[in-house]
Amino acid sequence: MLLRSKNYSNIRILRNCSITGQIPSYIGNMSSLRSLDLSFNSLTGRIPDSLKNINLSWMSFPNNMLTGEIPNWIQTAVWSKMDLSYNNFSKPTFETPSSLDLNLFSCCCNSSICLPNTYDWADPTTEKYCAGGKPNYHSLFINCGGGTLNNVDGNIYDQDNETSQFHRSLKGNWARISAGNTVDLDYASNPSKVLKSVRCGLSSEAPLYDRARTSPVSLKYYGFCLRKGKYNVTLHFAEIVDEDNNYRNTTKRVFDVYIQGERKLKDFNIIEEAGGPNTKHTENFRAVNVNDSTLEIHFYSAGKGTLDQGPLISAISVTPEYKLHEQLSPSHIALITVASIIVFVLLVLLFAWMMGWLGTDHLQEIDIGQEKPITLKQLKDATGNFSKRNEIGQGGFGTVYKAEVQGKIVAVKKLSSHSEERINQLINEFYTLKSMSQENLVQLLDIYNAKGLHLLIYEYMQNNSLAHALFDSKSKLKLDWEARFNICLGIARGLVYLHEHPRLKMVHRDIKSANILLDGNLKAKISDFGLASLYTEDDQFKFIKVEVPQGYMAPEYVRGVVTAKADVYSFGVVILETVSGRKNAGHTRDSQESEFLLDTACDLQRKGKLVDLVDKTLSNKYDAKQAIIILNLAVMCINISPTLRPTMSEVLSVLVGDKKIEEICSPALKEPIKDINDPHVNEIAEFAVLEYNKKSGKKLKLRSVVKGETQVVAGENYRLVILVEDNSAAAKYEGVVYERIWEHTRELLSFDSHIAQVDSSVSMEVTSKESTSSNLIKKRR
Repeated sequence: MLLRSKNYSNIRILRNCSITGQIPSYIGNMSSLRSLDLSFNSLTGRIPDSLKNINLSWMSFPNNMLTGEIPNWIQTAVWSKMDLSYNNFSKPTFETPSSLDLNLFSCCCNSSICLPNTYDWADPTTEKYCAGGKPNYHSLFINCGGGTLNNVDGNIYDQDNETSQFHRSLKGNWARISAGNTVDLDYASNPSKVLKSVRCGLSSEAPLYDRARTSPVSLKYYGFCLRKGKYNVTLHFAEIVDEDNNYRNTTKRVFDVYIQGERKLKDFNIIEEAGGPNTKHTENFRAVNVNDSTLEIHFYSAGKGTLDQGPLISAISVTPEYKLHEQLSPSHIALITVASIIVFVLLVLLFAWMMGWLGTDHLQEIDIGQEKPITLKQLKDATGNFSKRNEIGQGGFGTVYKAEVQGKIVAVKKLSSHSEERINQLINEFYTLKSMSQENLVQLLDIYNAKGLHLLIYEYMQNNSLAHALFDSKSKLKLDWEARFNICLGIARGLVYLHEHPRLKMVHRDIKSANILLDGNLKAKISDFGLASLYTEDDQFKFIKVEVPQGYMAPEYVRGVVTAKADVYSFGVVILETVSGRKNAGHTRDSQESEFLLDTACDLQRKGKLVDLVDKTLSNKYDAKQAIIILNLAVMCINISPTLRPTMSEVLSVLVGDKKIEEICSPALKEPIKDINDPHVNEIAEFAVLEYNKKSGKKLKLRSVVKGETQVVAGENYRLVILVEDNSAAAKYEGVVYERIWEHTRELLSFDSHIAQVDSSVSMEVTSKESTSSNLIKKRR
């Protein structure tokens, strides 16, 4: 949350704070603001036009998910530096003014593998740097921060002593990009800070370590046009300090190292690893795969060290792990050609056999719920050998095809080949999914698993998805109120089954209207359950990047915290869409701003007009009482705090009428003692629970519960309350109930145990008529 004060600070650095949503337009009212750093978050949407009203010296938005066009007013801005790299903007149509230091590296692409594509800085195509369009490099040597070195262990190290934020080598076989800035706004362009050098403390036999390159936050090197194969990557480090006194007083440099997108070093500290400053240290990484002729090495400061101490690198060496051969004689070439043809034919025959075209695989039986099973060949014939014309859907796990065999229609999901290793690891889990049978889950009929071909055969759903019924203009379905209510009820029943199955408790992780399918009777069935395990760590990042803008994902998912309450949040979003007939992903309120369905629902609830959200196409033909109940349930489900969301069992109990919605709310708050207005941001680390007898006033138990540091939002009002259990002689004084809280290191503490979570600026004391004063909360600044 960004403070709204017009004169709060002239520098705002909110780097890597897991901030989501759009950039608030009210920032344009902060007249004193001179530097704004929102880098390495998950911001979406456009750059607000209100920013043109303030005179920023530095605007840094790299590594977000910003979209839309880069505003034209940027080309006339008087700001000295702007960084919009690594976003999803549309390609700009204007030229960059020479007076403006504008970093647009990889700013305008929608793929994680996209390389720079603006202003002809670098062309990622193979033909740009490779003679004949083929990769022709098998090594790479860079003297980071220094000039050319002609003979270091027989190798020539390229110079890299330019001070610009991005640079392409003279041969075009490598490039470098630096992103971010610090409180010192001249860091990124100050040669003495970007390039480090030393004349003493290092051996003259180690020229690679005399100089080094630094970056405020992120430093990436790309190697282009490398031959396909495995490489050995050696990274050379030396923390350059001029005098020993500077070393004793120096700040801490800690950063991570990624190679080909995989983190190889975490919280890397050069001085600790090398044993001191001005001491060389190398890190070696073997068998690094290069498949698309490009190698990426990324040094990134994740905020663990001192703010103005970004990553540092002295040199990079990349050598092939494969052997380099001399030119072959014509006879050798002829023998190799003949052998290659023979091997190729054998491989073709092997592939045909594995695909069921040869041998007996085509006779393998597949169960589709009929008395007589079918064969793989029959299934492939029914899909037209997985042809485009039979395709009925695509997702993150593969493509779905329609197949009619023996008079029955089934849906065949062909899993993506890139997931093959994970599929083989999880094949037993797929067979477990086959045993799961509930009327609101899409039935998995059978599994086919062979090298190169992995199929999941599901029952076919005649009416496509809920998203198609609600939002596709081509859909002929008209969902009346009864159908919509029964769809919500069906989704709830399916999720209760997944969450509370006695043996197979499961979190779906991807509940959205596109994954709710409708059969011929409009019965809702949940699809893609159990497939989230296929995601690798890289897939998870791509998944989050795609799904966050759609609004179904619970806020805690970005922090890697996934429980059943994440499904509850997504369920709430789907319910709001179903009742309102509107997409959550944002509908235009005017030409300048987008309004989100979740915000609209919460606003209408506060005004007591939640029923206004019901789809106007129903023409008042709906049960108003049911609508109020189900909409209030949905708002409870989308609470930002997982602990304040109901369970799916509680949701279902209200929908079927077993409980009233008031019965699943948080415990009632009795006898408020006083209000505490605390303007500070507090941290607490220790809690205590005091039980006493209301009649005797004697203390029964005092215990401490230690948790990690918790940070609360400044300026919120917190109320001290007594929580009393009904019909009980014992009561608990348990401190503060909060409205909003950010927790950086752990999950929010459970409300089930009613532990206090914040306190005022001093240790809090509670006094009652039945007991004496006692410390309940110990605070740590």
